[in-house]
Amino acid sequence: MKNKKILFGIIGVIALIVIIVVSVLLYRFFKDMDAKNKLISEINSLNETNLNTEVTLEGEYGLIEQMVKQDYKTYYDSINKLRENYDKLSGLGVLNIQNFENDGPEFTTSLDTLNTLKTENETILATLNDLADDAKIDEKLANSNLSEENKKLYKEIINQLKLKDGVANIKESDTKFSTYLASLIDVLTYLKDNKNEWFIENGALKSKSQTFIDEYNKKIQDIGGMETVEGQN
Repeated sequence: MKNKKILFGIIGVIALIVIIVVSVLLYRFFKDMDAKNKLISEINSLNETNLNTEVTLEGEYGLIEQMVKQDYKTYYDSINKLRENYDKLSGLGVLNIQNFENDGPEFTTSLDTLNTLKTENETILATLNDLADDAKIDEKLANSNLSEENKKLYKEIINQLKLKDGVANIKESDTKFSTYLASLIDVLTYLKDNKNEWFIENGALKSKSQTFIDEYNKKIQDIGGMETVEGQN
């Protein structure tokens, strides 16, 4: 009888331990699920007008939240800066007679502005490329304190946000801007390097050099819809 009581006591202790362990595991499981759901909810609330970078979670989910929110903000900050640069370029009017008269023949201000836009554009595209480049993503994750499982979760979230597709589309559409910007720089540089070959007369760009006329007009025609140069005997 005594042995049975001891046996039942041992079984009871084991059962209690099992219950405690199971309870702890279940608590951790549901706590983890709750935190994960909150993470997904936070990420889903992000949009172009909501770039909130506040971290609401703790631990690794908090780190994922911080990384994703910062990625998202970087993405849209970059887009907005590109838009600003596009608008700025469209309003410059560097290839009109007024600018030729005011800033030519060296075009110091115009070329400085255009080259600044070019550098900014390249920097923004490089930043966006880092968001989408697998090697850069892996490097960032390697320097984080995330577990392998949560590294995978971070990548899944980034894929769901379609940042890679967005970056690819931006780079494709930016090609026209970059090409146009480079063409403007090329034309003004050509005018600067050949400043003795052209002049302004009666509100028109003129030259006595047919070689200059042909080359300049070709550059302008490639851009489209700009001021051409007239010949003068």
